[in-house]
Parts: sequence; C-alpha cells; structure tokens
Amino acid sequence: MTHNLDLGPDAGANHLLALLRGLSFSGPVASDSPLLPGLFFSLDPESSTQLRCHSTPGMMVEAEFTVARPGRWMALHINLSEADLRGRQVLGVVCKSHSPAATTFRLCLRSGREGGFTDTFFRKTVVAYAETSTHLDALMLDAEPGLPPEAPWRELVLFFRPETSKITLQDLRIFIV
Repeated sequence: MTHNLDLGPDAGANHLLALLRGLSFSGPVASDSPLLPGLFFSLDPESSTQLRCHSTPGMMVEAEFTVARPGRWMALHINLSEADLRGRQVLGVVCKSHSPAATTFRLCLRSGREGGFTDTFFRKTVVAYAETSTHLDALMLDAEPGLPPEAPWRELVLFFRPETSKITLQDLRIFIV
C-alpha cells in the first residue's frame, strides 16, 4: 500500500460545500452562473424568476426567489464529480435549513449518461420552516435499479418549489459509504 489516505467518493463535494461555507457575498445571481466552480443555481428560462443570494462565513447560502411567472424548476446543482458508487451501500445527505414561511424541496442524485442524465430522487421531502431543522435522507444504492454505479459525472440537485420564497441552507453534508 503506497498511501494510507482514502478521501472517499464524497470528498470533492464536501470540499466544495466547505468552500461555500467560507464565502461572503450578497447580490443577484444569474441562472447557470457558478457561485463556485461546480456549484450553481438553475432557473427555468421560460419562467420570470429573480434570485438574490447572501452568504457569510459559517453559513452556506440564503436564497431569495422572486417569481413573477412560475417555471418548471428552480434548482441548486452541486458537482459530485464521477462519484464512483461501485462497492458502496449508501449515499446520504444531511441538510440544516430554515425559511420564514414553510416550504419544501426535493433532493435528487443526477447521474450523467450518454445523451443525457438519469435522476434518482431521495424518498423524503425536505421541509424548511421558521425554526432551524435538520433533515437526513439516504439512498440505499442496491434498492435503486435505475442508478448506475458508474457515471461520467454526478450532481446533487436541490429542487425548490417554483414560487416566491426565501430559504437558508445553513449546512449540507454528503456521505457515501
């Protein structure tokens, strides 16, 4: 054995999230414009949606969506690189969030494939409300027949409701075991 360091398939994504927790910024954010390389919001171009984000060190991001005409999606994409899942049993997410008005969002593992991608949604819906809450969800990889163990790229996608809302993501961690 030449190395005794195994960072695991979740290391890149958790490093990206740690960088976001260290940023300080405030202002409008355009769809598909990276907050960091591999981390961006995507808004349906057929919608009329404005996005403002705010972050201070120690807090990931506060996203304020103003929707004049709803679209089909509003999402935060987090690059997981290729995240090789061969020999792994579980891919999980821990999310700490809050929102002044109760709202929900869905977590999705997006896996690249030739000609497109495959989405695998987590079973639980995240509920954000006035008090800070922690959400834990996991995909049992063997129980997901449509989830490829290998993919050229992967993303964790947070799909927000296409409505005017404000959501604070205080923390987000990914684990693959």
